[in-house]
Amino acid sequence: MSEYTSQQPVTDWGRMQSAPVRAVVHPADEEQLRRYVVDAVASGAKVSIRGIGHSAGGQSFYRDAVMIDMRHLKRVLEFDAGSRTIRVQAGASWADLTPLLEVHGLSVTTKQEFDSFTLGGSIAANVHGKTIEFGPLIESIQSLRLLRADGRIINVSREENADLFPAVAGGYGLAGVVVDVTLALALDRVVEKSEVILMRSEPLCASYIQRLKSPGERPALCYGFLDATCSQGFYVTYTHAHENGDGDLRRLKRNEPPPLLFNAFVWLQQRSKFARDRAFQVMVHAASHSERTLRSRRLLLWDDIPGAFDSMLLQKYVVPVERFHEFTRAAGQIFARYPELPLLTNHFRFVPGNSEALLALAPRDSICMIPCYLARKDDARWVEKLALATHELLDAALALGGSYYLAFDTLATPEQFQRAYPKAKAFFALKRAHDPDETFSSFFYEKYGAISPLTKTGDVSSGGSVLLPKRNARQLENAR
Repeated sequence: MSEYTSQQPVTDWGRMQSAPVRAVVHPADEEQLRRYVVDAVASGAKVSIRGIGHSAGGQSFYRDAVMIDMRHLKRVLEFDAGSRTIRVQAGASWADLTPLLEVHGLSVTTKQEFDSFTLGGSIAANVHGKTIEFGPLIESIQSLRLLRADGRIINVSREENADLFPAVAGGYGLAGVVVDVTLALALDRVVEKSEVILMRSEPLCASYIQRLKSPGERPALCYGFLDATCSQGFYVTYTHAHENGDGDLRRLKRNEPPPLLFNAFVWLQQRSKFARDRAFQVMVHAASHSERTLRSRRLLLWDDIPGAFDSMLLQKYVVPVERFHEFTRAAGQIFARYPELPLLTNHFRFVPGNSEALLALAPRDSICMIPCYLARKDDARWVEKLALATHELLDAALALGGSYYLAFDTLATPEQFQRAYPKAKAFFALKRAHDPDETFSSFFYEKYGAISPLTKTGDVSSGGSVLLPKRNARQLENAR
């Protein structure tokens, strides 16, 4: 059953904490998955669930737990192009679906900026993407099958076991293991870059909001970047092409610099203030070219995650649309107080409101800002400064009626978490009603949801938060 012993620590992409696990298992089919859970329960072990491990808030692992790596469960089970639906196992990645969907001119409604994420992990985080046409992933979930701690697999939808539906999407695996999911699909359309707007921060925010609210057809995508001081920025707009044109639409490509070039760009930012001071102008220049591509391709940056992302740390804050400039102004002041935390950039985009999930990121229409730090995760002073800045940024967002993205954060206090997610108590109560032994657990659950401390074994401190030296980061790659 075990690939790693309890002496083998694992971590996630955030690499802000680690813990030894009892086992990392890779079920090859549904019955093996069920058996792993049943055996773990019989042995008294906790269970955590992982796709590619790209969360950063301790949601996918726990000390002395059985970690289930879902990536071998990736079959497409049903596909109906006419009704625009697909049923697929939870370990499949977006990349596993793309070749099939493109042939039929279809795409998923929402996904992250890389195709390597698994569907199960995407459901767990209730992800949203760059599109402004569709809300978070929960909107396109028609039904799913869920493996419970007692070994039963049940159907979950808005009609069947409906109380669980808003707890599974955005629930970070605490309600059970998603076995497979049926998603609604969308027609894939050609989009064209129609404008690039460069301004100082305050008029830029006003212009961006006005663009989102402009009468007529909404743009397909509209997102932008602020410099490291939040003093200036730009946004780009993509509109639907009126005619798709002739020829094979699959030939349309994204105009994105190769990952190796991006890796070199980040390498320079990490080592040179001169390069950092000019990074924003480089990004403006890169955005200035024209582009015609498929909407599904423009949702992505790259198919796979460039290696440079391992040396970065992302956070995501959301505020109501009308409070966006207030937040950027506050964030700029906070960043100025922490020069020890160099930033690559600040990305921003519209987040359509949706309150269906119990842990909904943005119940109302919002704009998110994503600071991208050039991280030094092995430097205790850097981590200390990051925690201080994060608490200030969280307070600034919360004061404006905003929130933050759980998958990118391990630093929020329980009080900040409760303010950002007012339905959290209901979520955790529902989790315990369906999983009274708290079988499905994680460091995220221990910090924010457990009524009393979970059973602690192993040789990691009670909080499970330990800085990882660089040598271990490479050793842990296979467990991420």
